[in-house]
Amino acid sequence: MNARDFPRHPRMGVIDENSASEKIQALKDNQLVVGLCHGCFDVLHFGHLRHLMSAASMCDALIVSVTANRYVNKGPERPIFDEKYRAEMLSGLACVDGVVISNSPSAIMVLDHLKPNKFFKGQEYHLQIQERNQNFLKERDYAESKGIEVIHTFEETFSSTETLNRLYKALKI
Repeated sequence: MNARDFPRHPRMGVIDENSASEKIQALKDNQLVVGLCHGCFDVLHFGHLRHLMSAASMCDALIVSVTANRYVNKGPERPIFDEKYRAEMLSGLACVDGVVISNSPSAIMVLDHLKPNKFFKGQEYHLQIQERNQNFLKERDYAESKGIEVIHTFEETFSSTETLNRLYKALKI
């Protein structure tokens, strides 16, 4: 897959949740399927790109919600990049139609406000789910209760935290 495989609708860039909500409703009113990916996306890597490309291939418009700085719980000195930079980086990807910064500790509020048709998470949230992420279980249950289809992408995964740890070790920081 490459950028040419994603003939997208007019891109929204980084927008606030209210504008995103209106634009999403207009897309849905025109019978288009809107998908949502949610996460930190701190150190953008190949796994993120593959996940987003896979999600975009299953909807007409892909919105990404980025966790606000104050809710990122990945360890000391994280996030590495400020929320506005993470959002800007994602908005530049050909497969992403719009980006919002989520001022909530989970995806529940953004799911409630934006009301996408589909909610995408990576395979790591599907495998060993009970051990992995209790927060996701709540998000999944909420989405399903509102008729939002929860879909896992099964792309190669990487971990920003593990990558940073390898880098710190290599640099002996």
